[in-house]
Amino acid sequence: MAARYEELRTAVANGTGEGWRLGRGVLAAKGMAAWAAAWRSLPRPPARPVPGRQPPPGRSGDSDELVRVLAAMALAHLHPPPEPAGPNTPFPEGS
Repeated sequence: MAARYEELRTAVANGTGEGWRLGRGVLAAKGMAAWAAAWRSLPRPPARPVPGRQPPPGRSGDSDELVRVLAAMALAHLHPPPEPAGPNTPFPEGS
């Protein structure tokens, strides 16, 4: 458990975004006890592939990149950019 927490802490400190996969949201929203309980309830992850060895057929090995792209897409919709001002946009009051 301590190793998982240190992995999370390092990811958050480095600002890589990897912290979300390691339970940063649970820790921030519900606290350490909920984070620890969530990790205990998960099955053990499969062993990481050995560097230089090919992934099994049918798996690209790009799951980390896929997770980053999907997370970026989801997070982009939390705060959509403001509408661009057009020719018919009224001026804000007081200007």
